[in-house]
Amino acid sequence: MISTARLLGSLALLCASVGGLVACSGSGGGGAAQVTMAVADAPVDGATAVVVKFTGVQLIPADGGSPVAITFAQPKTIDLLTQSGTASAILFNQPIPAGSYGQVRLLVTADGDPANSYIVLSGGGTDGLLVPSGAQTGLKLVTGFTVPASGVVDYTIDFDLRQAITCPPGLAGQTPVCILKPVERLVDDSSVGNIQGAVSNTLVVSTTTSTCSPGVYLYNGTVTVPEDMNSSATTPDPNQPLSTSAPVANSQPPYYYQFTFLPPGNYTLAFTCQANQDNPAQADSAVKFSPVKTGIVVTAGQTTTADLP
Repeated sequence: MISTARLLGSLALLCASVGGLVACSGSGGGGAAQVTMAVADAPVDGATAVVVKFTGVQLIPADGGSPVAITFAQPKTIDLLTQSGTASAILFNQPIPAGSYGQVRLLVTADGDPANSYIVLSGGGTDGLLVPSGAQTGLKLVTGFTVPASGVVDYTIDFDLRQAITCPPGLAGQTPVCILKPVERLVDDSSVGNIQGAVSNTLVVSTTTSTCSPGVYLYNGTVTVPEDMNSSATTPDPNQPLSTSAPVANSQPPYYYQFTFLPPGNYTLAFTCQANQDNPAQADSAVKFSPVKTGIVVTAGQTTTADLP
């Protein structure tokens, strides 16, 4: 089975507009707003498919009111890896009460049975996806958002698959299962931008090791000593990455990466050839970064190009 450290990329849940007249709204503010919610993703190194069966959505009001339940007539089985870049697959598009929500629950059939939700690994094999307590509470996204009844706002709930998916060793006689858990951040689509760029072939063809497992890491602000992913850190660490991306090779070098739905601000990029040695649950001294590129500015509504030489 492939190491979970090679699951590089992010998946997103998009509250996207249709015809420019859609708001992501919650209950409690009176009236109603048309809402479209969709799923999207970026390429992932280590998997060729991440398929999830969605059966509905629940929007939980921040004031403790009754949930807004959206049940699909037929389950929607979506391969998240086909929704790359800014593409998205719509989950629902219908009016909901305006106001504030404190939680979104994605109702999924992810019980570890690969006949429902599953991941196809690049090295071969298919593992079932399991959402702990998914049958009772679904995939819970505990991030609030508020929109006025007359507002028009789009939101993105962005997941990092590297932290969201873990594939623990299975016991003898058991079917391999990978665990899917929520790891998310909420951003307003109208105020976010993107970073994309090329990674030169000289970086990917490592001169110090026989092989290179490439990864581009994104950090908030100016970071001169970048660290690898470590979800077990007990305190906030500014040297921890916000997200990671596996450079995608076309028929000819260079290789390309992309980070989407980023709030405006300054960012740092760092490249490693040891992405496959990065266990997201701990610090890994074997992961080295070079080059490190600071001063990358993201502007709302724009895509910043930052090539790594």
